[in-house]
Amino acid sequence: MTSTRTAPAPGRTARPRPPAEVGQVRTTAQAEELAARLQHPDRAWPVVVVSTPRDRGRPYVDPDRVLDDVRGLAEVVVIHTGDPSWAFSHGMPDATQVYGGASRVYPVGVGWVHDVARSPLWIAYDDAEGTRVHDRLVQDALAAATRAGLVGLDLLPPTPATTTGTVLGLVGTRALVQTADGTTAQVAQELTLPIVPIDRLLAPGMRVRGVLDVDTRRLDVRDMLPDALEQTSRVLSGYPAGAVVPAQVHRVDADEVTVALAPAVTVRVRREHASRGDDDLRDLFTVGEVVAARMQAARPVPGPEGGHRHPSLRLDDVDDAGGVRPAISLLDGGPPWLPAPAVVPDDELSADSAPSGPAPTPALLDRHHPSSAPTPAPQRPAPAQRTRPGPKPGPGPRRAVPPPGRAPAPAPEASDPPDAAPDPSPDRKTLVNQLELSVHEQRARADLAERESIELRASVKALEVEVAGLRDLAREQRDHLDRLYRDVERYKARIRSARKQRGADPAPAPTSDRLFADPVDQLRHDVYCTWAQVVGATEKTDYPLPDFAVGPQFCDSLATTGRGLEERVHRAIVMVLTGRAQDIAGYELHRLRQGDGGGDPYRVRESDGAQAMRLSLQVSAPQARRLHYWVLPGGGVELSRVVLHDDVEP
Repeated sequence: MTSTRTAPAPGRTARPRPPAEVGQVRTTAQAEELAARLQHPDRAWPVVVVSTPRDRGRPYVDPDRVLDDVRGLAEVVVIHTGDPSWAFSHGMPDATQVYGGASRVYPVGVGWVHDVARSPLWIAYDDAEGTRVHDRLVQDALAAATRAGLVGLDLLPPTPATTTGTVLGLVGTRALVQTADGTTAQVAQELTLPIVPIDRLLAPGMRVRGVLDVDTRRLDVRDMLPDALEQTSRVLSGYPAGAVVPAQVHRVDADEVTVALAPAVTVRVRREHASRGDDDLRDLFTVGEVVAARMQAARPVPGPEGGHRHPSLRLDDVDDAGGVRPAISLLDGGPPWLPAPAVVPDDELSADSAPSGPAPTPALLDRHHPSSAPTPAPQRPAPAQRTRPGPKPGPGPRRAVPPPGRAPAPAPEASDPPDAAPDPSPDRKTLVNQLELSVHEQRARADLAERESIELRASVKALEVEVAGLRDLAREQRDHLDRLYRDVERYKARIRSARKQRGADPAPAPTSDRLFADPVDQLRHDVYCTWAQVVGATEKTDYPLPDFAVGPQFCDSLATTGRGLEERVHRAIVMVLTGRAQDIAGYELHRLRQGDGGGDPYRVRESDGAQAMRLSLQVSAPQARRLHYWVLPGGGVELSRVVLHDDVEP
């Protein structure tokens, strides 16, 4: 479908558009160019890279369908397995490659180089998996385009006309809309409020308005979405003080939980208002679950034009048995934006059985960032090393050779008459016998080749059966993992309910394990004790604990980490001091750069030439903690700070 676009207004520069066709990477030069372009910090749009499986020339994910869904917002490229995928893997940072049927979206910028969770990896094993991965890629690409501010940017005329329509139905993450002129358009969930499922925002029969992109038939309805102030107004008008309402958990710390009454209306609840005991709130709440909360009197927030009121909540005095109001609607005539909180039956409060089934492997436990694990390199052709029965080399070609002392029969003379009778000499008989032996030998070789072919076909069939079994096992493990996470959420809800029914236990007397008034002395003591515990008795000679320096900000930054993380910091310090941190993949140890780019210079302290280092203390957690330290010119270590993920200052 073609259309004519209005030219940009004077003085307005239209941004370049992504390619309108699927790119193909078939050579090593093209693969190297793609790797360099993906790592350029000024790249203008997200790029979807789909790779072909090893045993077929086209991917299980249909790249043309992906392009139809992200047209104008992202680029789609297919990289072919073999030399191109090898060159691409060598040109990309560790754990960010794509090959052998895997796919991923590379957002704008280079933040995904340091945090691969921003660019999750999806793998398709067959056509059915290809459909599922297609949906994931489209969601990631549209979300990346939205975060980059590309949606609606120079895609429409300077003064686009507003189109109205009616929601016909919902399919997956799309809402089908019939406009006033009879055109069928779609509203993409990723281009509205990405954290809100489309069926919690729109409903069949609703009237919507927006700007229609006639090329993609994508309806942009963001102008009708409520902003933060309007969402706050809807919350305060729909939830009176004292009402029990649903709220979604957005963040959990040891002593504080953040819940949302609307996507842009969050409330922080301290431990004393979230639990009746001295609990670690991470044991009671799970990010993403819906819980019941009681509205308190709104608190005033100063600001321009008299400020505004902000909701206040309690979670510790709510009866989960019922009485929860429906969630507010974000749009007039729309559905509740949250489902009702799960109710825990009374007969489950005494149940203490654990989920059944085999435990998932560690690789499957990273639910939110499955691609955060290191990505292996493509398999290189290796020297022949057989682990299964294979064909054995047969004898090479042979020529008929007469026995010793005899010569082959001479060829007939040109002068012999054509009807001359053959000479039945012994030499001619010998040649015939040798020819017969050669024929028998060739037949034996053919039989051997046939047997080898049968064995190879049987091996291939066995491998196909094994691969099919592994695919089924992967699906079962994924389903089992989903069940485990649902069980965890249900058990946490049961614990909260049991706490509320039992009442508050007497608070234990505060204790302290601090043995020194000086925090630096306490830190050195803790690090020494940790070294004594984690390094075996026979290893202490090989891994002694050297002296180390403590920067002026380190102890203050360590004090803000919260309960339960200090031990992890002490252990990481021991691994750094004993030189073993670089061997622990989960630490992701690397030098700290001056910017986000892969080619930015490393940070070096001007006063003494010390090199800044960065180590991961947490993985797949909101605002995960990092350890920063300096490696001194003589090889010593100076601890700098414990920081949040986005803090890249030494």
